[in-house]
Amino acid sequence: MEDTTMLEASHGLFGEQSFTIIPNGLSDDRLDKLREQIAGENGSTIPFDPSKGRIDRLEELTYIVSETSDFPDYYRALDLMIHVVKPTWVTASLSTRKTKNPRTYSPDPALFMSDVVICCGDIPTGDKEAIEGGVLAMGGQIAPGLSKQVTHLIALDLSEERCQLAISKRLQLMIVLPHWFDDCLKVGRRISERPYTLPEPEILNVVDNPPIPAARTSQQIRDATSPDPLNTPVPPTPSAHLEPPRAIKAFAGKSVKLGDDLNVSNKLRDIITGMIKAGGGNVVGKVEQADIYVCTFRQGTDYVNASQSGKDVGNLSWLYYLITHNVWTNPMRRMMHYPRPRDGIPGFEGYKISISSYTGEARVYLENLVKATGAEFTKTFKQDNTHLITAHKNSEKCEAAAEWGVMVLNHLWLEESYAKCKKMPTTDARYIYFPPRTNLGEVLGQTELDRDAVEKTYFAKNRKVTSAVKPAAQSSVVPASSIPVNKLHADVQGQKSPVADKARRTKSAGDAKTPLPPRHSDEKENHTPGSRGAKDRAMAKMHDAAPDIAKFEKEMKRRGGVVHGGRRRTDDEIEDQSKKSQGRDSIASKRSIDEVEEDEESEEESTEAPAKNKKAKKDKLTPIKFRMLVSKDERWTNNDEKASKDKARLRELGLFITDDFKKVDLLCAPKPVRTKKFVAALACAPTLVSTTYLDAALKNNKLPPPEKHVLEARDFEQANGFRMDEAMIRAKQNKHRLLKDWTIFCTQNVAGGFDTYKDIIEANGGKCAMWKGRTTSITASKRPKNDASTEESQNQKEDEGDVLYLISEPDKKEFANWAKFRELAEKHDMIPRIVKTEWILCVAMAQYVHCKEEWELSEEKVKASK
Repeated sequence: MEDTTMLEASHGLFGEQSFTIIPNGLSDDRLDKLREQIAGENGSTIPFDPSKGRIDRLEELTYIVSETSDFPDYYRALDLMIHVVKPTWVTASLSTRKTKNPRTYSPDPALFMSDVVICCGDIPTGDKEAIEGGVLAMGGQIAPGLSKQVTHLIALDLSEERCQLAISKRLQLMIVLPHWFDDCLKVGRRISERPYTLPEPEILNVVDNPPIPAARTSQQIRDATSPDPLNTPVPPTPSAHLEPPRAIKAFAGKSVKLGDDLNVSNKLRDIITGMIKAGGGNVVGKVEQADIYVCTFRQGTDYVNASQSGKDVGNLSWLYYLITHNVWTNPMRRMMHYPRPRDGIPGFEGYKISISSYTGEARVYLENLVKATGAEFTKTFKQDNTHLITAHKNSEKCEAAAEWGVMVLNHLWLEESYAKCKKMPTTDARYIYFPPRTNLGEVLGQTELDRDAVEKTYFAKNRKVTSAVKPAAQSSVVPASSIPVNKLHADVQGQKSPVADKARRTKSAGDAKTPLPPRHSDEKENHTPGSRGAKDRAMAKMHDAAPDIAKFEKEMKRRGGVVHGGRRRTDDEIEDQSKKSQGRDSIASKRSIDEVEEDEESEEESTEAPAKNKKAKKDKLTPIKFRMLVSKDERWTNNDEKASKDKARLRELGLFITDDFKKVDLLCAPKPVRTKKFVAALACAPTLVSTTYLDAALKNNKLPPPEKHVLEARDFEQANGFRMDEAMIRAKQNKHRLLKDWTIFCTQNVAGGFDTYKDIIEANGGKCAMWKGRTTSITASKRPKNDASTEESQNQKEDEGDVLYLISEPDKKEFANWAKFRELAEKHDMIPRIVKTEWILCVAMAQYVHCKEEWELSEEKVKASK
């Protein structure tokens, strides 16, 4: 709560308070204005010298005014209980004539709501209290009424009074659903408001599902994607417009010690030394004389001594950043600016991690972060991967991960494990949550290293100091023989980013000892274990496994790999529920899946060495032209190897065979069938093709025109009274909304299984609830009568609006359920209608709402049929 105590006018609002203003990002005019405002309220300002970078007489201060927490004395100030506030705290305090709560104006990046001022509209009281409490806890502010200071109005509908007032007054604020704050809290970051913004929030649009927009490159990873920078830094010119005014100078009056494990040549060392001196600094030979220590790994006497002495410790990437921008920044602020652990993070050594939906710098950053943890990074996603890190779950890799049982996590798990120097539990809900319609790449790099965890793990006062391994002199590449293999990460072999590193590699020494095999990103390199006995055992195992290895390498040479691998589950048959799925063949574990997103592939190609460009273009996977769902085709039954080969060939042609009935372009079958996949996929308005389409594609090695292989449906159409081509026209009109606003009940023991009809109903925009004869927690409501345009789009002209449907079986055992169902309908003033499964199948296949008397069930009909 804010301090409401008014100070006497004679003392001024800031009487007996002392301030220092950090100049980073502030213009001269803004600095002068802040000093005048503080002095006008009897506050005192202790000058800050940017050339020194440190605050004089820190203990005497009451407040530090700074736009960010990125200044050298930030953590010292916190330890001394000194308030660090943004400049807006000064003006806000003056405007209300009382000192504001410093916490709501803190530049601490952990308080991710610090720039948010919310006002709640007409939302439930419990939700309002929870949101307001959460916003305050995360550094935000609450406004009881609308004002120019409000940044977010929380509402459920634009028709609310406050929404209309905000629109009429043209207030510069965002009107968002309460779901936005909920999702921010779930991931612990401030995510984009775009999918939650009224009047048409994307998260409520379950019908149209456009691709999730690619994330812009996060500012937090700019010039901080790799611990080993590739290019020599270029210092800014004196008139560089990118340099913040009056910024803390990086090297002014400071001494720098370059660590022995930096692995830079004498020529490059001389260049770096010259740049540091040009910036007003000096390079020294002993760490005791230095203010800044630069090294590669978190080990060695110099690293421990420098860290324990409170000196600035960073890696070469951080040093290059300081040279390039001539602005000081905390090396722990960005993951790739701080020396990495030579042995990685405990527990990651056995992991094989791939990433999805990240491009450009974000992809390079995560690739390096994976390697820094000690895990193996794989560009291609395989069945033997242990984890998939993704920005959202709308990708083929995520589909394959779900089938293969590979754990899918967001990047927060990876970042926070590295930040806290320990493997974080994958059961934490924050790491497996993906906000709808949100690309989490937007918040990439916002995690800072946990300084307490780093200190405890690597340079605690009672920690025994071990000597660092020194590389050979006069060399820009560490000889493999000079470092034990278990200490050698793949990205230490020269000053290269991991992507550029693929162009040139050196092999590790074969006789180096290691308790664990080294991890390399190049999947084609082999490294034998360390000891002679281990080598012999390894050779014997390789000899025994030679046939499998040959088969494996043959499979790996096939361009494109497979999309899913292994035999997929058979159709969920409505007519024959007893048919069981077949298991995957062992070959499935040897096949790989390449990400299909063109931007991701093209980004990687652009960062490859020039010599590989032609090969990269040649091997690039063909963009998907059609997504096809196949039902009741027997060509791959009990022949998993043929299925893998055929699907890989088809994928190379641009045809992706999928089981996802929510996103289908072509629906393939020998004839119209009543499998769950076929019926549910019709809601996509796909082109219906015969299995001859696949025959032609595989025979001619190219995709034929779909119109030449139209599905023959004459007999089916005569038996069911509608044409399939007309049904697809209606499906296109419906846009998955045929059953929008419908709640349809279904008994538990219905033929085909409850989940079958649930998927069909949900594919058409409706909701399916299991009926067990209990009404305590179930409600029902009438559907709104549609206007003419909506009736046409949803094809619901025959819907009475007040009919409540129950899908059931013609069985006497269901009579008790029917009686209870009628009670539910009567309670909600609706007409109960109990129907066979035939009703929903015909509605979904014909794509219009209708009902025939022959589909309706009653006790009399069941008794008569017996």
